[in-house]
Amino acid sequence: MKVLIISGGVAPSFSLLTKEINNADLIICADSGANHLYKHKIVPHYLVGDFDSINLDVLKFYENEKCNILKFPPEKDFTDSELAMNIAFENNAEEIVFLGCTGTRIDHFFGSLTLLYKSMKKGIKAFIKDNNNEIFMVDKSIIIKGSEKEKFSLMPYKNEIYRLNIKGSKYDLKDYNLKIGDGLTISNEFQEEKVTIEFEKGDLLIFFSRD
Repeated sequence: MKVLIISGGVAPSFSLLTKEINNADLIICADSGANHLYKHKIVPHYLVGDFDSINLDVLKFYENEKCNILKFPPEKDFTDSELAMNIAFENNAEEIVFLGCTGTRIDHFFGSLTLLYKSMKKGIKAFIKDNNNEIFMVDKSIIIKGSEKEKFSLMPYKNEIYRLNIKGSKYDLKDYNLKIGDGLTISNEFQEEKVTIEFEKGDLLIFFSRD
């Protein structure tokens, strides 16, 4: 099952939103993420959160629609996006796409990276996407695909990446131990259609950026 979660950060473009909706089996809005869908009168399957940031007219609209609304107290142990993710887990998600997780709240963005980590550890593919970026996390070697000169960056999430090898890029690497704070793997480029990323151990963030 593919699950789409819309959070309350910067609104995705209509083209990105419709593309991900068409690919999703289940749509979940986290609090003010519903504001983004309301503009297009799209009804999600679930609306969750403490509803401290959703517009009141939006909430009333969805109360009148066939939408499962789950309200939580403001004093809670999870962010609204985490609550949405947990519903995705309960519905046996195999892939999760998060929209609206980037924007002006840098603390919320960094918190959203934990969503990728928790999903990955459950064996679920997860992606954070906006109009210019796509972010995901892996804990084993991977082949990524892109067009020539398309940019990508690699960053350790919470530990060192041991014996990192990159093949098929502008800046290939061999047996490099990538530490937190190391900028060597920022803004690399595809030289071929496929780039091979191999490593022995670690949790690796992969960023695709399109200016």
